[in-house]
Amino acid sequence: MKFTIKNHRLAPIGSQLPFVASPNVGGALAPKFIAIHYTASGPDADIARYFSQKSANVAAHLVVPRDGSICQCVPFDKVAWHAGQSRWTGKGGRQYSGLNNSAIGIEIENWGPLKKSGAGWVSWTGAPVEGQKVIEARHKFGAPDCGWEVFTTAQLETVIAAVQAICAEYAIEDILGHDDIAPGRKSDPGPAWDMATFKAKVKGEAEDGDAVMVVHCPSGLNIRSGAGASFPLVHNMLPDGTKVLVHEASGKWRYVSVLEASGKPDFSGWVHGDWLV
Repeated sequence: MKFTIKNHRLAPIGSQLPFVASPNVGGALAPKFIAIHYTASGPDADIARYFSQKSANVAAHLVVPRDGSICQCVPFDKVAWHAGQSRWTGKGGRQYSGLNNSAIGIEIENWGPLKKSGAGWVSWTGAPVEGQKVIEARHKFGAPDCGWEVFTTAQLETVIAAVQAICAEYAIEDILGHDDIAPGRKSDPGPAWDMATFKAKVKGEAEDGDAVMVVHCPSGLNIRSGAGASFPLVHNMLPDGTKVLVHEASGKWRYVSVLEASGKPDFSGWVHGDWLV
């Protein structure tokens, strides 16, 4: 699927995109970021219709159900109420507070964290979720450590195409998770969403590597001899802003070469992909 942007609306080539307008909007938006969310809802929920209600007091620009379809609720040049209390340090150290004012929000239909129930899994509503649609993982910020519903291939393909069109139209600086801009308050999109691989695909780079990425971890990022926290460190922590060349992936881990100021590889090791942008 390919998209273009017309009058600040996403437009599939050769067809028309559903638009369900939301009243939960603010002023003008000059987007710098894209924020990825999950809806915390099941397949019977109509999130776009929910956003169309003033009483919802929330909205995102795009909604992507499990079947990979897509609906727009707010034009990209208007603020949507999706980020809440949030903050981020952008390029050059610029501080952003209240990311509604600078981010396009994309809500992806997904239950998010799941609870164990007997031999299976249930959502926060108690709805059962099939085991083959669940991964067990710990959130990058430490909690929750539980089951997470897997995003569908159709959703991933649609969001990649939509974000590529948005990035081609606007000066997008970065793609972020809601958990990145509201750590401790929000957990979406969570560990089932592989942000590093997603960004590489948006850029059109090979999934298995050769993507230049940047460490975004103010406290520094460990680089290890293997794909896991149990492996020994191979070097001092990589400072925030370090450029690395990604060669391969193993789950959420990435095998990288650390780049010198000249752009040449220095040493290599494994880092956790959630801290690469």
